[in-house]
Amino acid sequence: MSKTRFPAVLLAVLSLTTSCMSTRLVAHHDSDSIQSNQKTKVTYLWGLLQSKDIPAGCESNSLCNVTTQTNFGFILVSAVTLGAVVPQKVVWNCCPTPEEEEVLK
Repeated sequence: MSKTRFPAVLLAVLSLTTSCMSTRLVAHHDSDSIQSNQKTKVTYLWGLLQSKDIPAGCESNSLCNVTTQTNFGFILVSAVTLGAVVPQKVVWNCCPTPEEEEVLK
């Protein structure tokens, strides 16, 4: 393989094999809840400019797990802006409302 084709082939292989990065945080009790929510959040100026919090909107007021995800496009935006703009997708699942236990007398 010629020296001029190697960088192009390497770039093509890296682009095709790049997948999204995902980080998952699970609470003490995980749930198979179908109440899943997601929102794309953008951090500006390396975190110096604070954005608004995302309301979870959970009936039980508790989260079972939270996942942050990036993809090739998000990483490209971050690289082009030298980290001044960093988008991430946040996915969270609400825990089900706890059922009250019935006391037998």
